[in-house]
Amino acid sequence: MGWVIDGVFQEVDIETGDVLFEWKSLDHVPLSATLAPLRLDGLVGDGLTNDSAWDYFHINSVDKNSEGDYLVSARHTSCIYKISGTDGSIIWQLGGNQSSFQLTNYNFSYQHDARFREENETMTVLSLFDNGSNQHHNTSSTSSGMIISIDHSTNTSTLLNQYYAPGDGLLSITQGNTQILPNKNVLIGWGSKPSISEHTEDGTTIFFATLASPESQNYRAFKYNWTAKPSDPPALRTYSASTNSATTFWVSWNGATDVDCWAFYATTPESDEFMTLDVIRSQGFQTTYVSTGYYSRAFAEAIAVDGSSLANSSVVDTSSSLP
Repeated sequence: MGWVIDGVFQEVDIETGDVLFEWKSLDHVPLSATLAPLRLDGLVGDGLTNDSAWDYFHINSVDKNSEGDYLVSARHTSCIYKISGTDGSIIWQLGGNQSSFQLTNYNFSYQHDARFREENETMTVLSLFDNGSNQHHNTSSTSSGMIISIDHSTNTSTLLNQYYAPGDGLLSITQGNTQILPNKNVLIGWGSKPSISEHTEDGTTIFFATLASPESQNYRAFKYNWTAKPSDPPALRTYSASTNSATTFWVSWNGATDVDCWAFYATTPESDEFMTLDVIRSQGFQTTYVSTGYYSRAFAEAIAVDGSSLANSSVVDTSSSLP
């Protein structure tokens, strides 16, 4: 008798909290499928107590396709499983010691982040991060991102594309992910190596960065468009040395991503009616505009690239002292 960790995932309705689907590895995957034997290390466990239970399976990603089936990655069996969303049975498995498919021109092990990419009746394309090592056993000298095609008519699988870190590559013994971007570029998070890289579809590295702390790790990395509109209005400050001097305007809107231009409006000592002074391109975090004359009150308007108005600053009085 001993203790073993069951690999469990659930699909949950966030609004109601209802469990829509639950799957347990012990119901479908035998202990003999593991490539992480008892007492391999402290993380795998010795199975003698609840605190040191044997982690024979180790789920690290779950994906779902349009048909309602699931794709499960298990690190400690070095296997990817397609799970029926109807009854939880294993439809097929890729890798490990009981693969449904021949791996024709590649291998992988201790992988992370398996994702559906394309599917039809005869073909499945998926992506994964191949760690290639669990520190105790290596199947590759470097980790990599992979795009794999499965041919269900021949029960074979083929490596379509592979993505390495530049130079001599990186061997990441834990964590990691492969993200396919809308333009078909590929972003790789290098897991236990705190690096991120972006590659063109053919594998050319166009970006590579590493976190400064050598103790950092990078479970997964993602690249997305960031759009934000702050709840606070734009901030404007105006300055003029005297009523006979030019007026300087400084405007910023911390966090705003969609500002293309700033329009400046102001009044003169002779009139309280606001007039348009100019419209200039945003200069980044802070935009500076200098008029030729003195203006006693002012506000600024943030304008999007399509010409629509995003927000106005408050009306401010021009100061004769610098901030």
